[in-house]
Amino acid sequence: AEAARLLREALDMWRGAPLTNVPLGPVLTRHVAHLEEKRIRAMELSVEADMRLGLHRELIPDLRGLVASNLLNEWFHARLIEALHRSGRRGEALLAFRDLRRVLHEELGLEPSAELQRLHHEILAAAG
Repeated sequence: AEAARLLREALDMWRGAPLTNVPLGPVLTRHVAHLEEKRIRAMELSVEADMRLGLHRELIPDLRGLVASNLLNEWFHARLIEALHRSGRRGEALLAFRDLRRVLHEELGLEPSAELQRLHHEILAAAG
């Protein structure tokens, strides 16, 4: 609970993209990419902490936003699908998996990761 609170506080301090008013050369571009990766990792840890606290239903709106803004990030998709499933919204979880599969196929010609395939099978098994 303490980790979830601290991560939320830290993420609430984040405002927009870093160095937006600064011309970026190669060095600063790498620093901005590094900061963005740190922010994404903090979001992942925050989601993970909240899921361990059982806040699946409460996370769904935030996870939908994260999926929309990070369309190719399978980890965020997996957490949304898992949160929907654990909230008793299996149909929506299966639709979210289908949407991810379509995006990955159209954008990259790929199938979802093994983790997502397992999650999909778990949801199907629970439904039957």
